[in-house]
Amino acid sequence: MHSIDEVRPLYEDALGLVGGTPELVPGQRVRVLPLYAAGQRIELVEPAAPDSPVSAFLERRGPGLHHLAWKVESVSEALAELRAAGVRLLDEEPREGAHGTRIAFLHPKATGGVLMELVEEPEP
Repeated sequence: MHSIDEVRPLYEDALGLVGGTPELVPGQRVRVLPLYAAGQRIELVEPAAPDSPVSAFLERRGPGLHHLAWKVESVSEALAELRAAGVRLLDEEPREGAHGTRIAFLHPKATGGVLMELVEEPEP
């Protein structure tokens, strides 16, 4: 399934997660739906344009797990620590993510082939 709208009932109705409001993230050319369960959050992501990085991922690999996201207190501080440790980064500086978050990605070549995202929640 390539559409959030197609798969949303599975996560909400069958699996019991609570869905948030989908959001278009123009800078990444994706549409994101957060889902919550027992203090955890996952995001369903779909491409919003043919040139979205997610479109390229889906063409190569098909639907499935795209990346893991790690909640951090400060993306800037986490990036500085990782850079100092020699970890290869995709983002040198934080950027805007879905639902008011600040995000940055680590290069999958530095993390055993898994794309990883750092996420800083907005202040309440």
